Amino acid sequence: MTDFLLELGVEELPPFEIYDIAHQMEMIFKEFLEENRIPFERINIYFTPRRIAVLITNLADTQEIWESEIVGPPAKIAFDADGNPTKALSGFLESRGLKLEDVFIEENRKGAYVKARMKGGGKSSIELLNAFLPGLLLKLKLTKSMRWNNSGARFLRPIRWVLCLLGKEVLPVEIGGLKAGNTTYGHRLKGNEKICVPEPRLYLKLLEERYVVADPVLRRETIRNKLHGICEERQLVWEEDDELLSEVVNLVEYPGVIAGSFPDKYLELPDAVTITAMKQHQRYFALRRLNGELSHYFITAIDNTEDLEREIGPNHEKVLRARLEDAEFYMHEDLKVPLESRVEELKKVVFREGIGSMFDKIERMKLLCEELRATNCNIRADLLYKALYLCKVDLTTLMIKDGKEFTKLEGIIGMEYALRQGKDEELARIIYDHVLPRFPGDELPLTQEGALISISDKIDNLFAFLKSGAQLSTSSDPFGLRRTLYAIFEIVKVKKIRFDFVKLAKKAAELLEVEIEDFNEFMEWAWKRLENYLEEKEGIRYDIVDSVIGARTNDLWEIIERARVLHQFYIENQKEFEEVVVGQKRAHNILQGVEPQAVSEELFEKDEERELHRVLNITEPMVREALEREEYQKALKYLRSLKPYIDRFFDMVFVMVDDLKLRANRLALLYEVRECFRLYCDFSKIVV
Repeated sequence: MTDFLLELGVEELPPFEIYDIAHQMEMIFKEFLEENRIPFERINIYFTPRRIAVLITNLADTQEIWESEIVGPPAKIAFDADGNPTKALSGFLESRGLKLEDVFIEENRKGAYVKARMKGGGKSSIELLNAFLPGLLLKLKLTKSMRWNNSGARFLRPIRWVLCLLGKEVLPVEIGGLKAGNTTYGHRLKGNEKICVPEPRLYLKLLEERYVVADPVLRRETIRNKLHGICEERQLVWEEDDELLSEVVNLVEYPGVIAGSFPDKYLELPDAVTITAMKQHQRYFALRRLNGELSHYFITAIDNTEDLEREIGPNHEKVLRARLEDAEFYMHEDLKVPLESRVEELKKVVFREGIGSMFDKIERMKLLCEELRATNCNIRADLLYKALYLCKVDLTTLMIKDGKEFTKLEGIIGMEYALRQGKDEELARIIYDHVLPRFPGDELPLTQEGALISISDKIDNLFAFLKSGAQLSTSSDPFGLRRTLYAIFEIVKVKKIRFDFVKLAKKAAELLEVEIEDFNEFMEWAWKRLENYLEEKEGIRYDIVDSVIGARTNDLWEIIERARVLHQFYIENQKEFEEVVVGQKRAHNILQGVEPQAVSEELFEKDEERELHRVLNITEPMVREALEREEYQKALKYLRSLKPYIDRFFDMVFVMVDDLKLRANRLALLYEVRECFRLYCDFSKIVV
C-alpha cells in the first residue's frame, strides 16, 4: 500500500469552474480504480486558483486477481465427428489466447457448451497508472477549452507544471506536453518558491509552509472564521452570502481577510445598490449593524497575509468609492425624471430582436393580466395596471443601463425610485414583486397583484423565446425556460393564483403569433415539466401527477392540490390505493372502444348491479360538490366508499355475457363508475 499524488499547476482558473473540474476528476479516478479493481482507502481532491490535485491514500501496489468463466460455442459445433476442434472452437481459443486443454464442456438448461476459466488482474498499479494518466485531459468535459502548446492537449487554462508521485517514486508520465516531476510551487506573491515534494503525505504541509492552503474546505472555514472574528470585534454581522463565499474561496490560495470602510454618505443609496457594488465588482462582504442597518464597513479576502493590510486596504477602499460615486450619480440623475415619464421610453427599449419593444411586451402583459383577473377576484385593478406600466421603467434608468454591475437590480431599482418619488408603498412593492422569483429558492411575490404581473411576464417570456427559435429540451436549458416555468408553478402553488393554464398559454401564443405546432409542443413539454417539478419539489410520483393532468381541469393550482392529496392517500393507504387503481384499470380496459349510453335499471339481473347503481347515484353528486368546494380529501373519501360495491360487482357479475343488451347495460354501468372516478383523476394512468 502506498499513496498517489497528481498535481496540475495551471494559470488562474475561473472560480466556479474549479468545482466542476474537481468533481469530474474525482469521478474519473474513482471509475478508473473500480474498473481496474485496485483497492484504495480514499480519493482526496485539492484545488486553488493555480492548481488541482488528486491524492489517493493507501493505494494497492497491484490490482486484484480474479477468475471468470467464459462461455464458448455449443459442444455440438465445437468438435467434428472425429472429436477434433472445428473452426468455431479454434476461433474461440485464438480470440481468448487459450489452449485446447484449457477448456471443458458443461451442461446447462440450454444444452452442452464449451467453457473456460480465465484468470485476470494482478497488474501493477504503476503499469495501469502509466497507461491511464496521459489521456486524463481527454476525459474531462469542459464548456470551454484552449490549446497553449504543440502537444494538442486542451484544458480550461494552460498547464505549467505536472507533479506525479506514487509513494516516493516519480511516475514519468506526460500530460499536456509536460513531463511529470516531483516539484510544485508556493504562493506567487510570496516568492513563487519551487518546492520538492518527497512523498504525497507531505504535500499539504509543504504548501502551507509556503502560504498555499490547497484544501478548499480548510480555506473556506478559515475565511468564515476570520469574517466572524472581525465582526465580533466591531459588533457587526456579515451579510451571509454562500455564493460569494464559494467564489472567494477559489480566488485566493492564502485566505487572508481584511476590513475596509467607505464614507457614510453612500449609505443613503439603496442597500441593494451598495451591496451589489461591493459584491458584483469587488467581491466584498457587506456588513450590518446589530439593528440590521447597513454598515459603512466591508470585509474582503486578499490572496496575501494580513500584515499587508495597511498597504492593500486603501486601494480596496478607493476602488469601492469610485463604484459608489458612480451609483450616487446615477441615482441623483435618475430621480430627476418621474417614473411615469419613462413609460414612453420603453418604446425605444428592444425586448427581443424581431419581437418588438419593451412597451409592446407591457401591452401583451396587460391582456394576459386581464385573463388572470377574471379568475382572481381579490385583485385591485387600479394598482395592478398602474404597477404594470411602471414595472419595467427602471430599464430606462442610468443605474440599469449604464451601471453594468447593477443590471441585475431590475425591480429593486423600480421599487426604490418609486418610494423616493413618493409613490404608494403597495405600488412600489408590486413593482419589486413582478420579477420574483429570480432564481430557485428566491422569495416569492408578497402581493397578489405582483404575482399576476410576474406570471404574465414569465409566460410572455416563454413564448417570446419560442418565437425566437429556442428549442424545448428535457436536458439542456440555455435560455432558462424550465426555470421560468418552475417559477410560475411555484407562484401558483404558494399564492393560490387560479387560472386555466391552457387558455392563458394559448392567449400568450396568439399575441406573439406562435405557430400552432409550436404551441402544442410547448403544452406537452409544460405538462411533463409539471410532473418533474412536483416529483422534485414535493416528492409526488410522476404518474399521480399525470393522472390528475388527465382530469377535467387545466387549473394549475387545482392540479397541484389534487395531486398532493392523492399522493398523501397513496402514502397513508398504499394497499387500498393500489386496489382502487387496479379496479379502475380493469374497468378502463373493459371499456376500450365503448360509447356512453344510458343505464337501464330494468335490465339489472343481480342485486350487486342494483346496489352499485344506487350507491353511485348518491355518491356522484357528493363527489362533484366536494370538488367544487375544493375539499379534495372529502372527494377521495366518497370515491373510496364505492370500492366494496365495485368489488362485489366484479366478484358476482359477469360483464361480457352473450346477451348483447345485458352486456351493453353492464358496460354502461361501468362507464358511469369510471366517469365518477375521473371527476378526480384518471386512475388508469397510475402505475402499480
